[in-house]
Amino acid sequence: MQSPHRRSPSRRSTSSSRATRDEPDSYRNKRKAKTVQEDPAKLGFYPPAWQAFLQAAKLEMRLQAVLTHPIPDHGDALQLAQEVLDAELWVYHEKKIKLDNGYFPQYTTQMSRLLCDDLFTFRTELKKVVISVAKASYDIFPKGTMARKDEVQKCVIAKATKLLKTGDYLRIPDSSDGKWRNFVSQALRDGCLEFYYGNSKKALKNTDEFRRAIPVNGLLLVGAVSLMNQQTKGVLTGFRETGTDKVPDLSADKCRADFNSLQKSVDALLENPDRRAELEEMLEQWAMIGMGDLDFDEGNTGGSDMEDVNIIL
Repeated sequence: MQSPHRRSPSRRSTSSSRATRDEPDSYRNKRKAKTVQEDPAKLGFYPPAWQAFLQAAKLEMRLQAVLTHPIPDHGDALQLAQEVLDAELWVYHEKKIKLDNGYFPQYTTQMSRLLCDDLFTFRTELKKVVISVAKASYDIFPKGTMARKDEVQKCVIAKATKLLKTGDYLRIPDSSDGKWRNFVSQALRDGCLEFYYGNSKKALKNTDEFRRAIPVNGLLLVGAVSLMNQQTKGVLTGFRETGTDKVPDLSADKCRADFNSLQKSVDALLENPDRRAELEEMLEQWAMIGMGDLDFDEGNTGGSDMEDVNIIL
């Protein structure tokens, strides 16, 4: 599956970096002094106009990462951050939106680091969503209170182990009338909807791409974090190992490896025209649900029967 091309400016904007060299240093320093944060790798260091710019850049960084590779290595992440900054500066230049002088290109490196840090936050936020969805979807944690903590842990470990061993985590009984089988379980749908279509200003539903459909890579990212196989540190595996909802940290290297593995499986699926059409239709429906254009019941009526396709296991 080829990754979509990242949007990049044909030439870098000069509107934001064109410093008025005649401006007195004392004036620029006075303006900078109004910010309370002294670290240029933090959003609070910048004046309001630049903060708005960087918030828009964060959203674009998240989008482009999902479209290309949601878990890039350090070098690729820095390169992507620079491309995003250049593209956003060009947008500002085209729209004739003014930015304070003295911040670009002086703090290019720190701005890139800020975007990379936010990409890490992006995955941390997904992990929290996945834990919540997994607990609700799979009924792993006993309701009410039990007398002893070790009994609760034994119960959680037993249920999580069974889900992973049998593959039942891919089929949630009676939750979707058997429409979403194997790889496309309701837990994946709920995770995608809660994460990408939430109320955050940085939710990817605010992009044209996610308004139309959930990109395949977006689905794979949720799968890589939540429903990995038994050799990885996925959320369900964390439940099994700890008996609690305190899931071990998911290393970027491990998540990247599992995402790559899932992507290869999906590439094979997409070679089948019928399966490809089913998956694309499902992801369009999920986006409609997320945007409020389709309710859950309507979305379930159009599910795909993918019983012979097993992508995760």
